[in-house]
Amino acid sequence: MPTTWNRPAAIDALRALLPLTPPVPIFGLVFGLAVVESVEVGSAAGWASSLLVFGGASQLAAVVVIDAGGTALVAIGTIVVVNARHVMYSAALRARFADAPTWFRVVGPYFLVDQVFAITETRPADDPVDYRLTHFVTGGLYWLVWWTASVAVGTIIGLTAGDVIPAGWSLEFSVPLLFLGLLVNAIRDRPGLVAAAVAATMAVVAGDLDPPGTGLLVAAAAGLAAGALADEVDGRSGAGPAGPGPGSGADQWEGVG
Repeated sequence: MPTTWNRPAAIDALRALLPLTPPVPIFGLVFGLAVVESVEVGSAAGWASSLLVFGGASQLAAVVVIDAGGTALVAIGTIVVVNARHVMYSAALRARFADAPTWFRVVGPYFLVDQVFAITETRPADDPVDYRLTHFVTGGLYWLVWWTASVAVGTIIGLTAGDVIPAGWSLEFSVPLLFLGLLVNAIRDRPGLVAAAVAATMAVVAGDLDPPGTGLLVAAAAGLAAGALADEVDGRSGAGPAGPGPGSGADQWEGVG
């Protein structure tokens, strides 16, 4: 835990994550339905993954690949591709936490999911170190507990009620809804608006790419590039700071993946 616990930072982290929490149980339901429809993935293994895997896109990708006859190696490779955006996340936060203690460097990366990255990047980079550590750790612990509990429960409901839920219910909206909150957080200036618009467009265009989650990776990369370009244009024209920095559209968007 942080050397000095910063209560306002913890409250700010919880407040920032609150709008992102409602779709998570619905995602668990969607995943449960996917497991029910799967031929190769059993109910027990599917439910256990909700406790062991801290990443929804990875869960869905693994089920689709395995059900299609893919080997374990192919499934692992697919998961690596889907989670490649986290490399960008860690690189973007390196300078922000350069003064963090050793325990944080070891534990912190485990909590580096999309939502925690997003609320971290919306904070000023020069916040006191106790604020930065408390904010990140609180957000990570909250999201870990909420994700694990709600997805596990949602998966159970999906597994047990899969046969009675009408096929016409498009519950897949839970995933875009979850990331919509991240998208809104990104719109703080013109580069952020450009990044969000490009990412939203690409998310729709690339939504059917396989494996599941690839579309989000493509959208994140496109939004990041567009935001960085807009930020550079603003810097040259004098409309904003030259180059991406704390609070820039490029930094803001990196949390939306």
